Amino acid sequence: MKKIYKNILLLFLIFNCSFTYAQKRKTLLQRAEKHYKSKEYHLAIENFEKVQDLDIVSKFKLGMCYQENDKYRKALNIYQSILNRKWEGSDYVYLNYGLMAKCLGLYGKAGNAFEKYLFNHAEDKDVRDLYLSCQTEYLTKLQANTHVYSLDNMFFNSEYKDLNPLVFFDGLIYSSSRNDHVKSKIHHRDGDHFLDLHYVEKNDLGVYEESEILHAQILHDYHVGQSVLDTLTNYMYLTVNITNQRLLDDDNLAVHHLQIDKTIYDPVEHNFTKPKAININSPKYSIGHPTLMNYGQTMIFASDMPGGYGGVDLYRSHLEDNGDWSEPENLGSKINTSGNDMFPSAYDDNTLYFSSDRHIGLGGLDIFKATLRNDSIVSIENVGAPINSSTDDFGITFIPKSQSNGIEEGFFTSNRFGGRGSDDIYHFKARPSDFIVFVIDSITREPIDGAVVECYDKQYMAIHQFETDKTGYVKFNSREKDEMLSIAAMSQTYRYKEVSVGKVKSSNNIIIIELAKGKNLQLVGDVLDAHTKQRIPSAEVFLFDNDNTRIRSIGKTEGGHYSMILTSLPDKNYLIGNAEEYGTANVKITNPTPDRYGIIYQDIYLRPNSKKNIVDIENIYYPFDSPRLTSEAKKTLNDVFDYLDQNDQLRAELHAHCDIRGTEGYNMQLSLRRVESAMNYLVSRGIEKNRLVLGYFGEDDTAVDCIECTEYQHQMNRRTEIRILK
Repeated sequence: MKKIYKNILLLFLIFNCSFTYAQKRKTLLQRAEKHYKSKEYHLAIENFEKVQDLDIVSKFKLGMCYQENDKYRKALNIYQSILNRKWEGSDYVYLNYGLMAKCLGLYGKAGNAFEKYLFNHAEDKDVRDLYLSCQTEYLTKLQANTHVYSLDNMFFNSEYKDLNPLVFFDGLIYSSSRNDHVKSKIHHRDGDHFLDLHYVEKNDLGVYEESEILHAQILHDYHVGQSVLDTLTNYMYLTVNITNQRLLDDDNLAVHHLQIDKTIYDPVEHNFTKPKAININSPKYSIGHPTLMNYGQTMIFASDMPGGYGGVDLYRSHLEDNGDWSEPENLGSKINTSGNDMFPSAYDDNTLYFSSDRHIGLGGLDIFKATLRNDSIVSIENVGAPINSSTDDFGITFIPKSQSNGIEEGFFTSNRFGGRGSDDIYHFKARPSDFIVFVIDSITREPIDGAVVECYDKQYMAIHQFETDKTGYVKFNSREKDEMLSIAAMSQTYRYKEVSVGKVKSSNNIIIIELAKGKNLQLVGDVLDAHTKQRIPSAEVFLFDNDNTRIRSIGKTEGGHYSMILTSLPDKNYLIGNAEEYGTANVKITNPTPDRYGIIYQDIYLRPNSKKNIVDIENIYYPFDSPRLTSEAKKTLNDVFDYLDQNDQLRAELHAHCDIRGTEGYNMQLSLRRVESAMNYLVSRGIEKNRLVLGYFGEDDTAVDCIECTEYQHQMNRRTEIRILK
């Protein structure tokens, strides 16, 4: 009987524990669901995490809570655990998994997830953009200008949220969740204190250091967020939570929407009037994130009001004669997406910056630049790295150029990895667009006038040649620096010296080359018409070594005369000369012995072209930003080889072009590399160089005339045109 009693007691305890756990589980899920619906994600997480065996829907909601609180890795892990489960929300698991993978820089995983989502939602153009964002070509473009700006995490950032900077006279206003006054309310969405406006000025060292609450009149029981100042009227517009709002949603839960308040700043007393709501606010939806254009007559703001394109859209309102703001107008589908488009910031009346999580970007919220013309959006451009990252980047503001010596400089917010808090404010400043090469005497340290400076790319091709002026320096575009392997300097009275660009830091924009006294060889001559024996003023001359690597280039001749400095005897070199409407000449240097002054003479004769194309040859096309020959291009060049190999009297004219992306100088050099790659392929098959007429035109002669080109149009412009000539 005792044994039976013990077993009954054990069963009762097990049943009681199971019943108690079931009741507790039900209570936790009910609480979690309530907080989730109220967007109190921090409290929802606390309850969801206490349940050990969440069903698939609850797991998805927990993932959403992590996602809303920028806990990317935790959200990714939750979504991954239900990624291949078949249920009615499975497509959105792929979508959210892709968004979180993108925020973590896992672009391959993100692209695969977006692709699976698109399989059932092919019409979703915004997710198509997300998918494209993960492709190498787009990532390369967005990350191409990483060194254009220098970035600094601001000294005053805290372990809390610091965001939405506003340049305010000699200081900065920003929002922060640090608890700097007696207000101790916690925002249950993320578990942080509510935001207040803070103010910080530069100290004597030029550092933004001591931060303080902006002003007592601006304090608020809830959030005080993005603000903007009209410097003409000293009106300041603030984003705040609506207080004492008794609005309930469909689940009978309290809602605290955002609204825009106006206050007046007194620059003499350094205080503010009590903020008052502007007339276009509504208790039924949020409006906030104001910025001003058109001398304060136009306000751009963000809102989730009904009738938009997605979660949050950008709207416009105009100031009327009675001081009210006009009925809001949606800025349209070119700028607004199915996601969130917000944090507008006006740079001038034609340029609006904003953040979006749906346009093609690096991940999370990216900052975009919209160009306006006649109140219409004409183009949208991702500002790229380093300002944008795989995480959220938003709230950009600029220092007036009158205060920054004309240099583009400002601040933005990011929750990128490595910061001090969940959101930090970063300072950005454009690096000088030029870098300088100084050429000086190694003994006297004086500048050398008339020194030749030559630049070589990573294929050791000479791509530039300049002469220094009396100050001993030349300037280059900073992008060209990234393409260079080395820079050399020399003159008739100073020895040749070459410096590796790779040893110079990317942030350093000065290269100094010290030259020692000594003599160099010179190669000089004229470029002449083979029939008239007259100089050709617009010719170009290149010096090649015997394995097709150009080692010197002087570019355009002066009146048909060229001169170049050599570092050794050109006994294994040859010259190539070309000019518009002339064929290319491949000239072996007949007498490489210098005279007593160290000069070698060699003239070049060019034959006029016959422009008649006797065979139709299709164009060849190139990958983006590359001279590489594709397999299709090689097939076409094989056809060209067959014509030339079977007909000794024929020549081929190769004209290379680029699309309109990149600088003009860079595209000119890229088209040169493209025509050389085609030439070298034919030479490797056995065609002599003097049977190939070369031309390179950068972006000057596009096949498709476009400004906002599609990728197909860009591809049509990345080409080499080929003609067979007698």
